[in-house]
Order: sequence, then structure tokens, then C-alpha cells
Amino acid sequence: MSMPDPDLAPALRAALEDGSLTLHYQPEVDLRTGALTGMEGLLRWQHPELGLLRPAHFMAVAEAVGLVRALGRWVLRAGVAELRAWSEARPSASLPKMWLNIAAVQLAHPGFEVEIERLVRGRALPRGGLGLEFTEETLGAAGPGIPLVLRRLRALGTSLGIDDFGTWYAALSTLDNLPIDVVKLDGRFLRSMLRDLEGEAVIASIVSLAHKRGLIVTAEGVETVEAASRLAGLGCDRAAGHLFCAPLPRDQAREIVLGRRPGPWMRPASTRGRRPGPADAGAAGRTRPAGAGSR
Repeated sequence: MSMPDPDLAPALRAALEDGSLTLHYQPEVDLRTGALTGMEGLLRWQHPELGLLRPAHFMAVAEAVGLVRALGRWVLRAGVAELRAWSEARPSASLPKMWLNIAAVQLAHPGFEVEIERLVRGRALPRGGLGLEFTEETLGAAGPGIPLVLRRLRALGTSLGIDDFGTWYAALSTLDNLPIDVVKLDGRFLRSMLRDLEGEAVIASIVSLAHKRGLIVTAEGVETVEAASRLAGLGCDRAAGHLFCAPLPRDQAREIVLGRRPGPWMRPASTRGRRPGPADAGAAGRTRPAGAGSR
């Protein structure tokens, strides 16, 4: 994360009200079938002078001036509204899960559980449609009351996931008392582990332990066909990354969710310049699509 730029603070405060915040959505794909299993809502800021900014450009400012929780609440409301729009457009269809990131300051706030309950019930969200992600460090260092909060959130029909697993190096066993559904392996961790057989053994062990606990394993930051193939072979269930699809603006993502156009990873083999998808997982190659980078 970059150093805070204090000049951004006034504009960032205004962004909470002026419509310049938005969510982009990155697809999550079943590594074996190519089916769309989820969309992760990722915060973006359309700065009037600097253009479209990712959180790495402004979250340090948000932390410095106390705006992290306010931004997190904005993300929740925007993501839930979009999930509701999907549900209204296809009320009887099976929809991908909407994953939203939750900051430690949000989880620790005494009103967080009530906030989620109001959003879920007030918007009449489909059960299982909303997923909340917490970083490995946030959950590993959670206070004694957090497991009960998470169980109550899960009882509302939300799914719970560990994000960026591998960055804090907590053991899965330390999280046994948390009602988690999904483990999302950090892309940087995966790339470092896939360099040799010893690293692959570490990934295989994590996947095995997660599966024994009934957890789904998602690999994030997947950028090459070779990585996707190896991760599928190691037992990973799902994947996200620029190999499959970069984060998309709301309207483009909605077209895919509602089945109005196929995801780029599902293009037929005859399509020139396509992004390889799960069907190519056994193919060799290290092609990195243009525009790949951090979320």
C-alpha cells in the first residue's frame, strides 16, 4: 500500500456522496467445468483528475483519516443492491455468489451484525447469495466474541470466506472454531509456492486440510494456463484471476451473470486472441493477458 497522500482526503470524503465510487466485479470460475460460481465486488474510485483508482492508491488515506468503515459500508450497500438487481432479473435462476470484502474495523464494530441483518432481510436477498470475506489476519486475530458473531451472520444465510490465505501464515487448525465456508488462497502466495515441488506439497496440504473441514478452496490471482492446470491437479476447486477475466464494470459483469453473453473464459476454441480457460488447463504455456495485475 502506498504512503498516504493527504491531498486526497477531502475528495475521498466527498466521493462517499458524489457518485464517483463504484464496484467492479471479478468472476470466480469452477476449475473443472468453467461454470461461473461467484463475483467479487472490488472498490474503485473514479477520481476527477487521476482517473480510475484501485484501493492501493487511496486506502492508506482512508486509514489515516478514519474512512475505512465508511468505505466498507458503501461497498456493502452497493454490492447488496447489485445482488438484488440480479435476483429481480432472474428470480428463479441459480445465481453466482456476491463476495464482498469486510475490513477488520467493520467486523469489530458492535453494529456490524445488525447492519448485515438489515441488508439481508431488507433487500430480501436469496439465501446463500451473499458472501463476506475476511482476511486471514483479521480472523486469526479475532476477539473472543467474533466466532459467535460469525455464526449469527451465517445463520442469516450469508457465506463466509477467508481472503488472502497464505499472507499471514496462520494454520487452518487455528480457525477451526470459526464457521467458514471458503478458503481463498492469495495469488502471491500461490506464485511463490508453485516454483518447486516442495511448494506444491504445501498447497496440496492446505487443500487437503480444507477439504477435510468441508471447505471450498479458491485460488486467486491465477494468470497462466500452467498455474491453473497445476492448481486443479492439486485439488483447488475454483479460481479467479486475469487468466479468466479481469474485474469488469457493473454493466458488463451483469450481462455475464444474467446469461446475456458468455464469460471470456468460455469463448470457443476457434476464437482468435481468446483468454484460455479451464478447458485449456492441460495445455502448456505461460501467456499473461494484457492488463494483468493486482485487484
